[in-house]
Amino acid sequence: MRKKNKLRLSILFTLFFIIIFIIVLIFFVLPRFDFMYTSADKHWQKEKIGDRDEKTGGKGVGYVAQGENGVYFIYKNRLLYIDDKYENIKEVCKDTGMIQGSLVEGDTIFLYKDDDIGWINKVDSSGKIVRFIFDSGKTYIEGENIYTLNSKYGLRKYDFNGNRISSNKVKFDVASINTVFDNYIFYRGYDGDDDVEVSIPKYYLFDVNKIKYKTRKLKLSKYYLQPEAGDIYWKEDVIPYDSFAKEVDKTVREGKIFDDTAEKNLDDYELQSVELLPWSFSEVQDGYIYLYGEQKVTYRDKNYKEKMSVIKEEWESEKIKKVTYTTIARVLCRINIEDIKDTSEDTYINYERVCYDLDKKWGGFIINNKNAYVLKEDEYFDSSKEDRNIYVYSMDVDTGLYKEIYRKERFFIGNYYSEMFVTDKYIFIYEGSEYGVKECITRIDRDGNNPILVMDENGEVVMKPLESKSEEMSWK
Repeated sequence: MRKKNKLRLSILFTLFFIIIFIIVLIFFVLPRFDFMYTSADKHWQKEKIGDRDEKTGGKGVGYVAQGENGVYFIYKNRLLYIDDKYENIKEVCKDTGMIQGSLVEGDTIFLYKDDDIGWINKVDSSGKIVRFIFDSGKTYIEGENIYTLNSKYGLRKYDFNGNRISSNKVKFDVASINTVFDNYIFYRGYDGDDDVEVSIPKYYLFDVNKIKYKTRKLKLSKYYLQPEAGDIYWKEDVIPYDSFAKEVDKTVREGKIFDDTAEKNLDDYELQSVELLPWSFSEVQDGYIYLYGEQKVTYRDKNYKEKMSVIKEEWESEKIKKVTYTTIARVLCRINIEDIKDTSEDTYINYERVCYDLDKKWGGFIINNKNAYVLKEDEYFDSSKEDRNIYVYSMDVDTGLYKEIYRKERFFIGNYYSEMFVTDKYIFIYEGSEYGVKECITRIDRDGNNPILVMDENGEVVMKPLESKSEEMSWK
């Protein structure tokens, strides 16, 4: 009997230590090894990864957000709601300080504040503001989760009850502009170059919420001629002349889009490079990220070696400038997010041009339901008597055609810029005085008609019709 008890005890201890060993192995040892991580499409629990909508991404905080049957909007320290059917406006809640933005999913409402420390608060059904998540950084909502992104903790994921699901370290520029989709982080840094980078997630085999990231620079610029001393790229970067190069070269030589092409005889030059230098980009819309910035096209003189040989007493980089010609246009383009996910160190990202910005004064853009909306303002010349107009343009992203749909004279004199937000049915325009002391909100239909002053400079709800400028619309 004693022998049987000893055997049972021995077996129990062995099983106990095996279980402890497996736990330590799975939770503390194996997560250190890269081979234990795989991509989402190869993971045995891939149905638990992402929000299952491959065409959308995270939505960032904003002053205006679409709800189930109406629109939530912020006026300084107040959250208000306007219903779609009767256009009744009610105050949902008021905070003690300025509200920096909101996140809305259906009629679940979160408010973002950054009073030295970051807070995400939840608004309950009675309009009471409840302290919810204490976390700083960029904040997004995707599916039924909230994400925060900062340099200290990386990407953190919470559910709508405020429970933290995951926290994964990731390298990114804290001062960057960025967006999040399916646990990917797409960003452009401020480290002195114009690189766009993506942090690519790999998932631990035994826990999909444990992620390791690998960061890659997206190869958006293409080089077609072998480099000379003074050029900024390597011979390994050179690719054969392709259909993309042919299209851009044709556009430049036509002389209608790019700067100052008339001053050079381009017959004496050959295309050297086409570089894309993005300034800003959108959240994911319909499976694309839209980028706005400069397309920089460089040509090299066909007889550059002979001409460089007679240039004396200069650095090679200065010589090369005298035998090349660069022209620039501003462009809106888009990248399929599947191409971003599949990128490698050796592949170029193919982007699709939507249109060139002929006015060269776009202040920013918003993509919503296959349309791009652009807000532009007249330049400011430091005059207290200077009247300036605000312009709104609408663009079909599939055709690239755009037109002015609305213009108005600014409510306030000065250099405080306006901001635009787009919902399912409307465009909201926020205007402020110097230092944001006063603020007005105008609403127009998505086609530019029916302008209404929603909030006046005193913070009163007025819903006052304004003069329509639709008769001044023109295709660009």
